[in-house]
Amino acid sequence: MSSADIAFINTCKEILENGTWVKDEGVRPKWEDGTPAYTKKKFGIVNR
Repeated sequence: MSSADIAFINTCKEILENGTWVKDEGVRPKWEDGTPAYTKKKFGIVNR
């Protein structure tokens, strides 16, 4: 695996473990059945 692959995997793990759900906010994207497509976010992640 390249260092970019490792950084991507670590970033995904960080978001999944410590991210914030946007369930309390209004979201525009919707799934095919019409339910809101909530996401998880985390700001300030830096890969060097």
